[in-house]
Parts: sequence; C-alpha cells; structure tokens
Amino acid sequence: MRKIVILFYLIMSILLLCQVSDAKLLVADDFKGKLNNKYWKGQDESWQAKGGQLEIHREGGDGNGEVDFGYGLIEFEDFGLRLDFHLLVDPFPSKMELLFRANIDYHFYQLIITPADGAGRPNSARWYKREGNDRGTWNEYREHRAEFPFEVVSKQWYTIALLGSGNNFELYIKNQGDLVFEKVYEWTDPKNLHPKGVLGIHTNQLQHYYIDNLFLYDNPNEVNLAVEPEGKLALTWASLKQ
Repeated sequence: MRKIVILFYLIMSILLLCQVSDAKLLVADDFKGKLNNKYWKGQDESWQAKGGQLEIHREGGDGNGEVDFGYGLIEFEDFGLRLDFHLLVDPFPSKMELLFRANIDYHFYQLIITPADGAGRPNSARWYKREGNDRGTWNEYREHRAEFPFEVVSKQWYTIALLGSGNNFELYIKNQGDLVFEKVYEWTDPKNLHPKGVLGIHTNQLQHYYIDNLFLYDNPNEVNLAVEPEGKLALTWASLKQ
C-alpha cells in the first residue's frame, strides 16, 4: 500500500512539472531603453519608454480617435498579467484604461481603474467591452463594478494581477512591495465575446501615469498571488535575455 501511495505522488509530481514546463512567459518588460518593438506597436501620441518606465501621457483627444488606442503584438488566450502602475495628477487625478484580448478592429475587453481621489466612480474597477467600429457596442458591464479593498490613490505605486481562463476573469491588487495580493473581483462573460487578442491601452485627454515591471504569461496560474520566491524576478529577466 505504501508503495502505491509513493507511486501516486511521484506521478502527480511529474504531471505538475509538465504543466509548469508547458507555461510560457510571453512578455517581460521593465521598459528600459526604447519601447520594445518585439512586444509593442504602441501609440506615438501617448506611449513613451522613459526612465525605465512606460509613460502614458495624453494631453488632448476625446478618446474616440485611432490615436487613442495603442496595442501590443503578442496574442494570447488564457493569460496571467502582472504589472505595476502609478497614477499622476496633471492637473487632475488620472485613471488607467487597459485593453485585453484586444484587436485593432476595436474588439476588446477593457478594465478602467479610477483612484479614490479621481472623478467619476472613485476607488473602483470597471469593466467594458466593444465589438467593432460601432461605438454603440462599447458598453460597461455595470453589474460587475467593484470597489477596491483598500484606498487606491494617485502618486503611489500599486501592483495588479489580471487573470483570464476561458471566459472567467479575476482582478487582484496590492501596494507595490507588499507580499500578498488582495482580491478585487471575479466575473464571467457567458458570451465569451473575445476569446483571443493582445494587450492594449486606451487613452483620453488629461491621462498621465506610469506602468512598469510587466509580466504576461499564457497561464493564469503562473502569477504568484502571494510572496515571490527569492530571486524569481532576477531569473525571469535572465531567461528573457537568453
């Protein structure tokens, strides 16, 4: 009986190792130097790799033109996204608008993060979708509005984890440097409108913020929601350069 138990655990360990080895790190970017054209098409009007961060700065525009949408180049289905962000006040508190499973023909899901000192719906995460050129399809999932578990304010760094498995999505947040993420919200799109696409950013006038330390995996389980093992980030950067 003991031999059977040991064999069982050995088989399970092998299966788990196989699952881990199958996962891929799609993007790892600390935005040092110029914008990496292997990962990003970006948007000249508002994207700039500056000082080891991605600066998003949009002074004009109404959010409706082509110049208000910038995209990545790496396509994915299931995903785990982790990034740091820092919202500025210039002259008003900025919000951040991420697109995911996006396509340049305006098919995408959208996450809008508004700080507690921001306008509109403060200290919240809101979810939208769009289904092409028709702006009438650009709608909010109002039933999925969520308030952050603690106060998120401008001029401070935070880390979010956005996970997608099929048509299920989860959002987590923590203060940059904290050990453990706090859950914000999870939701399901029963229509699974956008099963595949890239990352993107939507801008509007008076938006100004930084993004840094962006990791995108093809498996949501690759994002560690607790403490990062010692040396893991260093190993990630090293493996990326090989």
